[in-house]
Amino acid sequence: MFEQLTAPDHVIAVHFSGSLTGEDIKQYKTILDDKLGKYERINGCVDFTGLSDTNADALVEGMKADIKFISHIRQFSRCAIVSDKEWPRAMIRLVGPVFPTFEMKVFTPDQIDEAIKWATELPKIKAAKGPAMRIVPTTKDNVLAFEINGVISSEEIPAFTNQFNAIINRHEKVRLLNRIKHFGGFDPTILMQKGLVSMKLAAMQKVERYAIVNAPGWMGVIIKTMNPIFPDIDIRTFPADQEADAWAWLGAEPSE
Repeated sequence: MFEQLTAPDHVIAVHFSGSLTGEDIKQYKTILDDKLGKYERINGCVDFTGLSDTNADALVEGMKADIKFISHIRQFSRCAIVSDKEWPRAMIRLVGPVFPTFEMKVFTPDQIDEAIKWATELPKIKAAKGPAMRIVPTTKDNVLAFEINGVISSEEIPAFTNQFNAIINRHEKVRLLNRIKHFGGFDPTILMQKGLVSMKLAAMQKVERYAIVNAPGWMGVIIKTMNPIFPDIDIRTFPADQEADAWAWLGAEPSE
């Protein structure tokens, strides 16, 4: 069942309960489309209290709504999630570090008024400090190194991709080094850029060694999980104080 909650007009406040249907999601998407067209910045409050089931049509329509949401993620500042279950907190712990510019917070069912109040506030937008990704020159042409320091924006991806492809296309096999000073997450609209996924998959076929320096703990877990998917790539992580070992393993040095 779908119900729209009372909230300021720039807030999408909805309650999903009982058995969720495709028609419920369509109603939600109609509200989403209306808010996206009316406001430059909007927030959300989603109450999942009492949600017991979801049918196949709801899953399909939900995927469509998710794509719409991601393509307009820059318009969202924060989302309050109301639930008596543990999965929302687990989800935030997983995706929170990746999407730091989009605030999420969980409230219990008796905190619904507090949740809507929190969702009503529009946090100040932090000014970008410049590109978070840059190419690090190396002593070997087949060794590509890059540094991440900050939140990766969608504007910087095309230039970085061009540099990346120029090096990848010159060699049958390449080695990569990713130096992480500070990973602040990335703009989710990057996921919507055409050709990015195919470029990554094509590039990974040429990678024989991949060193990641100073990976956050949660990223290390993901790397270990992903390793079996790329059996032809030797992926290793190195602490920040062992960066020299990472360069030696790749057979190159930074030339800056």
